[in-house]
Amino acid sequence: MSTHSDDIFSLILESQKDTLQAPINVNAKIAGDHFANWTSGSEGRLAIDVYDTEHHIVVLAPMAGVDPSGVEVHIHEDMLSIRGIRKTPSLTEDVQGQYHAECYWGPFSRSIVLPVDVSSAGAIAEYTHGLLTIHIPKKKTQAGRTIPIEIVEE
Repeated sequence: MSTHSDDIFSLILESQKDTLQAPINVNAKIAGDHFANWTSGSEGRLAIDVYDTEHHIVVLAPMAGVDPSGVEVHIHEDMLSIRGIRKTPSLTEDVQGQYHAECYWGPFSRSIVLPVDVSSAGAIAEYTHGLLTIHIPKKKTQAGRTIPIEIVEE
């Protein structure tokens, strides 16, 4: 490894030298284009942002490359679940190997407990330019009430 401390890019390239010489096998395929393999343990985790507005909980989930018709969104009480599949793109050339892989291809999901009581009946999910946006109305809560204490003497 190089000892030139002023050339950080040379250090990075030197540290990745072994990885760059051995292409990754890209012939492994996800079995099937449905949700049957979800228990296989090879599932990606969906990144999300959760925002609080006056009347809604808003969830943003970037899903570039995902067909929105294959995405499922479920709300049960205070649990939100999102799942889908990001299919490996078909390349027009015969690929012999891959030198670097960071993108996840295959089934993904995310489940979270929502921070407040919500009404699933009024929830709306929109998919625009690879971004899933879910608006979930908050339940209207009644103001607390004072409970009188009954004094019982023995």
